[in-house]
Amino acid sequence: MNYLPLFPVYVVDFIGALLMVIFSLIAFKYAKRLTELQPKSVLWTYMFWFSMALVALAVSRGVGHSVRFVLLYFGYPHIWKSIAPISGGLNTITFTSVAVLTFYYSNVRAVIERVRSDADALYHANIQLQKAQEALKKLNQNLEQMVEERTRELRESEKKFRGLFEGSKDLIFFCNEAHVIEDINPSGVELLGFEKKEDIIGRPFKDFFKDEEHWKDLNKEVHKKGHATDFETELVRADGSIIYVILTISVMRDEFGRVKGCEGIGKDITKMKQVTESLIQSEKMASVGQLAAGVAHEINTPLGIILGYAQLLEEDFEDNKEAYESLKIIEKQANICKRIVADLLKFSRSSSDDITTELDINECINDVLAVTEHSLNMDRIYVNKNLSKDIPHIKGSKEKLRQVIINILNNAHHAIGNEGIIGIWTEYDKEKNEIKVIVGDTGEGIPPEIQHKIFDPFFTTKSVGKGTGLGLSVSFGIIKDHGGYIEAQSPPKEKRFVDAGMETVMIIHLPVKKEDNEKRNDS
Repeated sequence: MNYLPLFPVYVVDFIGALLMVIFSLIAFKYAKRLTELQPKSVLWTYMFWFSMALVALAVSRGVGHSVRFVLLYFGYPHIWKSIAPISGGLNTITFTSVAVLTFYYSNVRAVIERVRSDADALYHANIQLQKAQEALKKLNQNLEQMVEERTRELRESEKKFRGLFEGSKDLIFFCNEAHVIEDINPSGVELLGFEKKEDIIGRPFKDFFKDEEHWKDLNKEVHKKGHATDFETELVRADGSIIYVILTISVMRDEFGRVKGCEGIGKDITKMKQVTESLIQSEKMASVGQLAAGVAHEINTPLGIILGYAQLLEEDFEDNKEAYESLKIIEKQANICKRIVADLLKFSRSSSDDITTELDINECINDVLAVTEHSLNMDRIYVNKNLSKDIPHIKGSKEKLRQVIINILNNAHHAIGNEGIIGIWTEYDKEKNEIKVIVGDTGEGIPPEIQHKIFDPFFTTKSVGKGTGLGLSVSFGIIKDHGGYIEAQSPPKEKRFVDAGMETVMIIHLPVKKEDNEKRNDS
């Protein structure tokens, strides 16, 4: 029992070894729980293996010390000496394992730091990704809103354009690169005399030009400048009638700058041109009228003297047949000159003072036909009357209106010569509040090159001695005094006159005054 004095040491060693085993097992238990909670955690895995090595060390050392103490206590030191190397080896191995795991902690720590750094980077990247996703979501929402707003703006713009296109009173059209009409507005369809746009779409625009040279000039200008502005020309309507238009055309290009067609606007200036020509004619008539009045008065005096002396000389030379015949020729030619002067005075004289009589224009026409129809029938010219009963009375001069009708009938007679028809129509235009007297004939028509001259004084197509050329000029002045105007159409613009065989129509426009309309309505 030599070892008993060390008994307290052995007891402390035994208890320490036992506590070491207990605490290592507790650490192992918690390390295992952490590993189960987070099996992918490197730290907790490391702690689990470190705790396991620590348990092995504690068990190896504790069991070795306990066995040594028991064997020494009971007097078997020789047995301890035989197993002591084994216990020491186990202790060394377990201690070495713990040491190795302890030294490996720095590497594990570095791995953990790297993993943590990567995790932080991934976390921050995830945050940035979430922010980018939110920004993308907002951008997408804004983009949808922008697209919706842009679509609404385009829809509104298209609606405005469509309203302008459909509602415009001017001709608006679009052509492709081959100058074929692709679209046209309702006013354009109406202006060209068609019922629906399908009748126009697909047709070349040049088909509507009266003069092919005008089309070539327009096409050349558009190709050269890219546009044409205020190009005046004549277009042919569906019924063959002519309208005057001013065209403004621009080239359309695609995103590559290539020509893909053209767009254009046309304004109908037919009425404006007629009014302009009427104003020009009126100014011309006024100037010529003043000149005619002066000339007539100057000629009248010497003409009267020539005629008087010729008649006196006839009495003195009744027995001299040759001289008498010469004086008769002088008298005859002087009378012709006198009649021309009288026509000049009629042309120049204002007659506004005697156009206040209420009259029926149909009655005036019938009065004239009663006198002239027989001579017309002698040349096999027949009159086709279409006098409307539903027309109001107007105020004017019966004699002067009869003179106008006679002049127009005489011109129609001359245009026909022999065998033909003269058509006479009367009608009331409620919209314009005017009466129209239309006189047409089946003659040769008026050549286009002289149509603008027919109302000029002294202009005539008749041979010498057949007329003075003052008939239409005088008629024009008389109708002007009545507040109206005369329009000549050759060929006629309305299909009904063409169907009736008329080559020329003279249209007399006579306004109906408000008080005349009121009387008509009262009756």
